Amino acid sequence: MLTRGRTSRIARDNEDAAKLSQWLSEHNPFPKIDVIMSIDLGIVGEDVKPEGSQYVVVDGGHLLHKIVWRQQATFGAIADRYVQYVNNKYCQDIAVIFDGFPDDDKKSTKNCERLRRAAHFSPHVMFHEETVLQYTKEKLLANECNKKRFIELLKKALQKANICVQQAVEDADLTIVNTAISVALQYDYVRVVGVDIDLLVLLTALASTHSNVFFPKVWKRENAR
Repeated sequence: MLTRGRTSRIARDNEDAAKLSQWLSEHNPFPKIDVIMSIDLGIVGEDVKPEGSQYVVVDGGHLLHKIVWRQQATFGAIADRYVQYVNNKYCQDIAVIFDGFPDDDKKSTKNCERLRRAAHFSPHVMFHEETVLQYTKEKLLANECNKKRFIELLKKALQKANICVQQAVEDADLTIVNTAISVALQYDYVRVVGVDIDLLVLLTALASTHSNVFFPKVWKRENAR
């Protein structure tokens, strides 16, 4: 049985909830907008047309997904297609940064992801530039040794084309952001290319004073080539 006092408190709580709901509807902390916004800093994304000198820092893991591997192609030909893609897509001043593969991978920040991939069995494949592809890209790269070997092959192809290549000790995100920050004073516009949300978080935290460092949105409709 409800007492008069309890009924009064319930009514007051309902009134307070209604007032709060009304206030939030008028002062929406999460407005519907068409741009990316940092909840912490309130920084919003904007359309920027780069002008002047440019430098591009590309997440190597993101780059791996941009090329379709054609069956019966050699690994050297596949690597050359990546080089062609980078040269056609970006400016001359560019750095491609790959994840590293520490010997003690149990302490690696990517250990869980690597264990997940290992669950999908993929054989070790010995290959070089003249070897003809016999597997899908997904199956071959699911094996950590294969992925490490292909990245080494791709690094050589990129370096041969005078494209700057770096490899982090393990996760590349921090190296990518620090590289972008390190060249910010030398260029009018620095672009970080990737889809990992950690890149945006690190840029927001570490590059907030560099107004010329950008993380452009990569549209899903941009298909692999």
